Amino acid sequence: MDSKKYITNRAFCPLAWTGIYVDAGGDVRNCIRKTNHQLGSLRDNSIHEILSSDKANDIRTRMLKGEKEPTCECCYKLEEGKKSFDIISDRIYYLKELKNVPFDTYEDPKNFDLRKIDVRWSNQCNFACVYCGPMYSNKWAKEVKLPIKALDSKGERLTEVKEYILENIEQLENVYFAGGEPLLMKQNEEIIQALWERNRNVQIRVNTNLSKTGTPIFDLLCKFPNVHWILSVESMDDEYEYIRTGGTWSDFVENLSVLQKLDHKISFNMLWCLFNPWSLFTTIDHFQSLGFQNNSYIIGPIETPVWQDVRQFNKLTRDKLAKELEKRIQEKPGYLLEDGYHNLLKHIKSPFTRDTDYVLKESNDMDQRRNLDAKKIFPEVFQCLRD
Repeated sequence: MDSKKYITNRAFCPLAWTGIYVDAGGDVRNCIRKTNHQLGSLRDNSIHEILSSDKANDIRTRMLKGEKEPTCECCYKLEEGKKSFDIISDRIYYLKELKNVPFDTYEDPKNFDLRKIDVRWSNQCNFACVYCGPMYSNKWAKEVKLPIKALDSKGERLTEVKEYILENIEQLENVYFAGGEPLLMKQNEEIIQALWERNRNVQIRVNTNLSKTGTPIFDLLCKFPNVHWILSVESMDDEYEYIRTGGTWSDFVENLSVLQKLDHKISFNMLWCLFNPWSLFTTIDHFQSLGFQNNSYIIGPIETPVWQDVRQFNKLTRDKLAKELEKRIQEKPGYLLEDGYHNLLKHIKSPFTRDTDYVLKESNDMDQRRNLDAKKIFPEVFQCLRD
């Protein structure tokens, strides 16, 4: 595959040949976007067996033929009708990030050359965000009594994954730490230390709730030249503390000021949901007032859990939200911010079957478990559910 075919093949994604994602339950995929379409599980096979399986090879074969892979629909959907590279899609991001991988790597569907990792060693997290769940938060798992089982008593398969990564540490080009909360996972410290010793110019991304600074992992990351901090935040003050249960807004503000003193890139990972239909916009405005530019916002709508989808609101509210987005798009902010607004507008206008009773039941159940009262914090939200 020459460089032109590499760029113009809209079905092609380099992660099929270069990336691994491992979740806390041991499922393996090429990336997190292939939801419910794992290549295999570490409960059944080794990482090497999974990456060389017929299932993995078939995906690469289809991509080489220009056939869009059904499991990659998330990225393809984000790219529909767009020609710019300012697109919030992992496929486009990694086409740019992994540009140093030799083109001949992709010529054989049986090839695999590890260049990007995203391993969730556990679901350890000190938050229980409203839209999250047991797989990504042990606090959530404890709350709903759904623990994520360890792969095996000795952790042999995860040890094998770690050894595989360490064997290839010098050629890694992009490392993504997420969770759970990656700054709390001790396994990450060993990987980061190896990167510092043998590959310190690697591109590192850290998706964090930024609840902790001054930890060994945080201090080590501060030494690297190419770190991109992706901060999970989509509201402020008491709304922040409800949506991101376990977090404190004042702590986030203080820790953000610490991060701003570093010569590192900072972005905000912002999800639009039932609890921040308007405050998402005021939060963006707030960060803009602090000097964060329009390429600092990674915005997307919540689709699951379905009861938190903004399309649950009545038509009047949906129309008002659409007008707000249209107004902001007309201001032509450009970059990822404008692309994010377009994605939200497309979402709010797309067909959806509302179920207000279900929303109220799920919200009430969550409040009872947490001894909270969403109606006091978000009175307008519940008014906007009524027809």
